[in-house]
Amino acid sequence: MKHLAVFLPSLGGGGAEKVMLTLVEHFTARGVRCDLVVAINGGQLTDQVPPGVRLIEFGKRKTIHAVAALANYLRRDKPDALLATVFSANTCALLASALAPGKRRTVVCESSLSEMAYGDDVSVRVQVNRMLASALYRKAHKIVAISKGVRESILRTYSVRESDVRIIYNPICSARNLGNGVHKRRDNLLVACGRLEPPKDYPTMLRAFARVLQQHDARLRILGQGSLREVLEQQCADLGITDRVIFEGFVRDPGRRMCEATVFLHTASFEGFGLVLAEALANGCPVVATDCPGGVREVLDGGKYGILVPVGDDAALANAILSVLRKEVKVSDPSEHLHKFDTECVAEQYMEVLFQ
Repeated sequence: MKHLAVFLPSLGGGGAEKVMLTLVEHFTARGVRCDLVVAINGGQLTDQVPPGVRLIEFGKRKTIHAVAALANYLRRDKPDALLATVFSANTCALLASALAPGKRRTVVCESSLSEMAYGDDVSVRVQVNRMLASALYRKAHKIVAISKGVRESILRTYSVRESDVRIIYNPICSARNLGNGVHKRRDNLLVACGRLEPPKDYPTMLRAFARVLQQHDARLRILGQGSLREVLEQQCADLGITDRVIFEGFVRDPGRRMCEATVFLHTASFEGFGLVLAEALANGCPVVATDCPGGVREVLDGGKYGILVPVGDDAALANAILSVLRKEVKVSDPSEHLHKFDTECVAEQYMEVLFQ
């Protein structure tokens, strides 16, 4: 029996964590023995670990503090393959593998645009970190990029061979994360889902929504939590739209809201993939999204399956929303397109890179 270890920073409610939980469930069904190893205890998804998967928690405060514990685990349990995702977990996994050499394959999944982590900072510290990350990434047996945009970013940022980077799209998460499609769609309901952090650019969404309300009645539900909630709530008050916006916080089943929505909104300034976009399409919800660097354009096939607008342009975003609310646009049926995000298909590709 093949033995796989999947290493994560924690089991928080992010897209990367949902993807790994979906994959280990399918790996286990294929007869793979799976350990889910996390650096930081707890998280909203802890109770979502699939049956048959062993959860190992190191109880660290930061992911990088788990290097020694992970190396000890690798020496003791000797998994055939180690899969990590999210940059902090990737570097930790590669360091631990170097400290505990063996026959295992070490695969890291990059889920964001690499250069965005460094920005325009040219300080010595940042450049040293970049060189160290490049050296570590070259030690991986394979680097998985979750979109073409992420692959291009990896190749621009790190000194790795093109043949070492393989694109594997994220899977649309299992039924426990998606609605069952029987909920009645509500008129004039807009839904957004994502962390309340700067890269998601909610200020532009709120400005656009205020414009929409000048011409059309609507409500906006925002699913997710983050450091900007109070700032965004104050922006709603300043725009006079507080009574039309609901911040729901973390929602375990966003698919249900997508099934009810008239429009799904996504205003990120950059996005590695955009799992929520694929989930919205799977739930039959029309999508309006920013044409940002990363994977959004791939998920929506260049705008064939959703409306793309420029990043930060609240006027263009408002016009796109109004065109959907007024039923002035019609997008193609995404059913065939969504096959590339099918969990079985994605799991098979991961099995290839993990176990050859």
